[in-house]
Amino acid sequence: MNRFFLLLGLGMCTLATAQFPYSASVFEETYTPLTNPVSLGIDVGWDDPEVEIPLPFEVSIGEDDDIVTVLQISGTGEMLMGLSASAALNILWPISLDVMDIGAVEIEEESHIQYEVTGTSPNRILKVEWDEVGLYEEISELGTTTMRLSFQTWLYENGNIIEYRFGPNTMGDGSLDSEFLTSGLILDFDYDYYSGLFYTASGDPAVPEWSLTDDFYAWYYGNQMLNGVPENGTVYRFGPATNIAESSSDEHAILSLYPNPADGQCWMENQHNDLLTVTLWDAQGRSVSEVQLNQGQRVTLDVTSWESGFYAVQALQKDGSVHMQRLIIR
Repeated sequence: MNRFFLLLGLGMCTLATAQFPYSASVFEETYTPLTNPVSLGIDVGWDDPEVEIPLPFEVSIGEDDDIVTVLQISGTGEMLMGLSASAALNILWPISLDVMDIGAVEIEEESHIQYEVTGTSPNRILKVEWDEVGLYEEISELGTTTMRLSFQTWLYENGNIIEYRFGPNTMGDGSLDSEFLTSGLILDFDYDYYSGLFYTASGDPAVPEWSLTDDFYAWYYGNQMLNGVPENGTVYRFGPATNIAESSSDEHAILSLYPNPADGQCWMENQHNDLLTVTLWDAQGRSVSEVQLNQGQRVTLDVTSWESGFYAVQALQKDGSVHMQRLIIR
């Protein structure tokens, strides 16, 4: 449950209203390993490497006029962090898996993170490849490397296009035990306030559903994830868009929270016609309270000793439906 907090070390979410500039499409194309890759010089046995990728041309992630000045591999080794001239942090997240070099345990094999630039100006493509990477969970816990995958991220010089290209993998049905599996973009991210736009995939990786929200908690705790790793040859393309509706966790609330922000005490009231199980998490993803509310029931929550900040509130219905809200403690 705490995976995203560990990946980014985040804080809270505020509303963002900027127009989201991308829409996603999915197609199939034969996966081709890079033919003349440039090594990033990462030591054998790497885990969670942080290394900058040279930019061969002006790279725009997000708005066309916001040029990336630094592109860095970060997170748990599978994210591309793009910092722009306006200090916006845009995150490219091809697959949310904690990847690691199989060379940490294999004597004669290694995984590589590398890049290549193809084409001629003004139609070049920067291609970043994760080749035959393993998973930290398997390597650290079992010392084996049976689960491997290859994938690439392509950034186009022309057209503000981003692609995730998935190659062969040995995950297999049911072999991947991951509570957090998605793919997507996070734009205008603020580490201090959890603000940003989260555009991510869920469901069948061959025909995923794409959702956009500015509410981190609704997205992260909503449990809307991919049910597997995309198959060899799958491509997720993000191209220019003009109109994508944002979702909001505050619409049609079934749980009333007041006052909000709270100081000392907070009242929770079930406005639904059935039993609700309400769970609250702090900014580190730790459960701080859980209570069951019958229809119309109201309870008092003593938050006197709680740290100031933002808390995720999940209201779970008997049919499994989840509703998310935010509670602010002063």
